Formats: sequence, C-alpha cells, structure tokens
Amino acid sequence: MSIEQPAAFRPRVITDVLRPSSVGEVVDVVRSGRSLHPFSKGHNWGLGSGLPVHDGAVVLDLSGLDRVRALDVDRGYAVIEPGVTQGALAESLRGKPRIFNLTTSSMHTSVIGNALERGFGVHRSRTEDLVGLEVVLADGTVEHVGWWPGTSATPRPHGLGPSLTHLFTQSAFGVVTAAVVRLLPRPEEVRVLPFTFAGDDLADAVDALREWTAQRLIPPTTKLYNPVAAQFDGYLAHVCLSGAGEVVEALSSVLRGAAADSPLVEGPAVDAAVLGTYAGDPDPADTWFVRRTRGCPADRLDAEVGMLMFLPVVPFSGAALAVTEKLIRDCCATTPAVTVNVHDFDTVDHVIALAFPAHDAGAVTEARAALGRMREAFAAQGFPAHRLDVDRPGEPTGLQARIGLALDPDGVFAPSRYSAGRYSAG
Repeated sequence: MSIEQPAAFRPRVITDVLRPSSVGEVVDVVRSGRSLHPFSKGHNWGLGSGLPVHDGAVVLDLSGLDRVRALDVDRGYAVIEPGVTQGALAESLRGKPRIFNLTTSSMHTSVIGNALERGFGVHRSRTEDLVGLEVVLADGTVEHVGWWPGTSATPRPHGLGPSLTHLFTQSAFGVVTAAVVRLLPRPEEVRVLPFTFAGDDLADAVDALREWTAQRLIPPTTKLYNPVAAQFDGYLAHVCLSGAGEVVEALSSVLRGAAADSPLVEGPAVDAAVLGTYAGDPDPADTWFVRRTRGCPADRLDAEVGMLMFLPVVPFSGAALAVTEKLIRDCCATTPAVTVNVHDFDTVDHVIALAFPAHDAGAVTEARAALGRMREAFAAQGFPAHRLDVDRPGEPTGLQARIGLALDPDGVFAPSRYSAGRYSAG
C-alpha cells in the first residue's frame, strides 16, 4: 500500500501504510512499537498532505474510523472519529437546531485533522470547537482528556485541574481516535455582506474593518480576499451577521451607513454556496472549493494542481497588511491567492496559497523558492507562521521535549512538523 506524494515536497521513504478501522486496531498498531505517523484524511494540502517529516515512518491512515458516535443537539455536541468529514457532520445536522463551524475548504476534509492543526472555520477557530479528545498513548492505553459525555451535564472543555486537551493539538504525543466538538445554535438568519475596495485603499479599508470589529458592530470572523483569491477586480471582504432577524437587519443598516464614510463599497450579493457554508449547510458538489481551485476537485488536488501554503500571523491593522502585501509582491513572481482570517480585535492570519501545475518542475522550483523567501521576509517583520509544512518543520521547546520524552520514551510516534527533532533527555 502507498500514499500519494505531493510533487511540491521532497519524496519520503515510507515503510508501510496501515489503515485501521477501529480503536482496538489502533491500540494494536501502537503497541507494535513501530515509528508511526498518523493522519485523519491526508488532506493537509499545501503543508505536506499525508507525508511524514522524516523517512522510515509507518503511515497510520485513520480515515477508516469514520463514525459519528453521538450527536446531542440539546447540549450542543457531537462525538466523532478522525474519518468524519465536515460535509458528513454537517449533513447529519441538516434541518436540526444546531450547525457545525464549517471551513471554506472541501467538504471532504477531516474535522478532527483540521482542529488538531488549529484550522479556522467561518465562525471561529476550530480550537474553540474542541471540547475533549480520546487519545491512544505510546504505551497503548486509551485516555480521555477534556470533557467527555458522562462526566457532567454541560460540555466544558477545561474541567478541573490542568487542561490537557491542547497538549494534543499540533503535537505527536498520541493518536487521537475521537473528539467531542461543539455545535452552534442554528441562527434565525444568516446574512453575508460583501464589501469591495481597491488595492490603493487596503490600509484604510482594513482599519475600518478593525474598528467595526473592536466596537462589536461585526463579529471577529471577517474574511478578506485579495483579487486572485476573490477572482474579482479588487479586494473582497465577507462580513457575516447572524442571529435574530431584527438584529441582523439593524446591524446591516448601521454597517451600510458606516461604509459610506470608508473605502468599503457593498458588492454583489454572495451566492448560495458561500451563504450555505456560513449557514452550516453542506454542499455535496463542493462548489465553493472547486471554484477556488480553478476547477480542480479535492481528490485530484495534489495530482493535478500542486500547492504550497504559508500561514503567518499578522497584527490586525492597515499598516501591517500594507506591509504583508508588499512582502508577498516582492517574494513571488506572480501574485498568489491570499485569504485573511480575522481571529480577534488584534490578530489576523494569512493563508497564502502558491498553486502551480503539479508536474512542472520549473514551477515547483519557483514555488519552493518563493515560499522560502516569504518565510524569511515575514519572520524579519515578526510575523511567524502558525502552521508549518513537512519540509520546514519546527523544533520542540525544552518543556515540550520533556513532555514528549515522558509520554513517548521509546519514540513510538514519528517526529511531527512541530517537533521534528527526536525527544531526548539532554
């Protein structure tokens, strides 16, 4: 058995590919003591997909664990396994009084895989969706961390004592075989206001959006697209308002008035695919995703379209985004698609997607060089990446290394993108 190796990354020597279909089978594999690299669906496009960091790992494909174990719309949670896609979870909630926080990526992507990567949905960070985890540790024991059904009546991620849930996000401390995720109340109305502006107005437009966010006129969920990502002659911002109809209508009116004193101009109405994502409704056709990949479906993305991604964290200010626009222009031969996700009043991230023909060696070389230039240029400005790729992994801090050594003294789990060095006592 094998996995597809994206052309944008150095090929890996993979010892074996295992595809368990139950937690018991995962436990057996872990207890075999082999160097394991687990993934949920392998759709970590642009960061290495399902590849391990180093050669010689056994790939543990968890897509066969695909059950929705529990769905409680009264208390607002679901218990899911790694193979459950965001489309499948959203479909199970169709017509119910709860929705799930979808991302703008494919409906075929794993909820757990994205949450463990600290991905970002249309309503909030996926880390805020995590309530608890089921984890197989290096000695084969199965542990529940955070909140788990039966521990209390109300899903509460922190519980008593040290909070351990996020010990397993962006780490290689165990194999996550299930998660409890929060479900959001289905809003009475969802309205996405599209605002456009010219490139020369970037700084002023961003400052206006930040002021609206700081004054709570809009939630900290705005997404901003450069012209390449928007496929539009200008920049595009999606501002989502949701809740009671009267509140949505009142805020819409206020925002239209505020926009009159800014460079932001209300653009053409969003279509059903965009609105459906914000409303929590799955699109089996993956319309929005395929549109953004210029017609390439999810199952052909690495094979036909190569992808490298850079995801820096940046201050939420017009001046900072003017700097990042210049850095991107200076580092890239052609302008890539850029999506800016608002995290809170002070912080945004960038999803900078370098796309190219997968088997064009020259294009691959140029994309790698552009990515290297951006990493250096953004780091010099104090804008580090918050997600890393397999060819440019990070090293664990001293405390992280000590925790890794305590949990996995025999190196059952292969080094990850966030702890590429072997844990050691030295």
